[in-house]
Formats: sequence, C-alpha cells, structure tokens
Amino acid sequence: MDENKKKKNIKIFETAIIFVANFLYFLLLVFSINRTNGENIYYITKMLSLMTLFLSIVVFEIAYYKDSGTIAINGIEILALAIYTLTMWNITKGKNIEAITYLKYSCLIFSIYYFLKVLIMYTIQKKQYLDSLSDIEEIVKIEPIKKEAKRKNK
Repeated sequence: MDENKKKKNIKIFETAIIFVANFLYFLLLVFSINRTNGENIYYITKMLSLMTLFLSIVVFEIAYYKDSGTIAINGIEILALAIYTLTMWNITKGKNIEAITYLKYSCLIFSIYYFLKVLIMYTIQKKQYLDSLSDIEEIVKIEPIKKEAKRKNK
C-alpha cells in the first residue's frame, strides 16, 4: 500500500508544481505588461502564446507515446492557457476591461481551479486509504453456494 500511496502523493505534488508554474506564468504576464508599453506587449503575449502552444504539443506527444490520460489532461490545460493568452487582448478590448484587472481575475480563476484539483485529488487518495483499512468486506464476504444436481439411487 505504501508504493501506491507514494505514487498518488507524487501526482499531487506534480499538480502543485504545475499550479506554481501557472502562477509564475501569470506573474510574468503582469510584469511584462507593467514594464513594456504599446505594441511590444502584443508581440510578447503572442510569443508567450506560441511558446505555451508548443509546450502543449510536446506534452500531447509525450502523452501519446506513454499512453497516459493524465499527461494528456495536463496538455489540455496548457492548451487552454495558450488560447487564453492569445485571446486576452481581444477580450480586454471588446469588453473595455483593463488588461491588469483581467489578468488578476484570470489568475484567480486558474489558481482556484488548480487548488480545487489538488484538494479533490488529496480527498480521493485519503478516502481510498481509509477504505483500504476496513476489512468488513472480507469478513462479510458472501459467496453463493453452488449445488450440484445429484441423482438419487433407489
């Protein structure tokens, strides 16, 4: 049971690392918007979007070769981040929202998503561990008795 628990703890830790990387990505966006002005910021965000798109393609390829659904889900999350970055300026201009405000709320939404993901993973792991401690299923195990048809000898 310890080996299975270690694997699940590693998955939770990996998700927490992705959460921190995502948060740093948003900090990089906010920092770049504060430090640069005008047309440069559009090019920077387009380049960031292309880099995250390239990263998502790499993650999809890794998921394909390893035949892993969890890695593919991480690729979908990275792809969503790339699409978000690409459409950020169109949404802020269309809705007349300040870019920094939009980034702050988006960072909050992504952070809540990853926090809930880690929390749900931890809760599922804890429930599976507590269920494994219970031996009631072994005690109450009811197996149907198969009766064979026997012929009476007269």
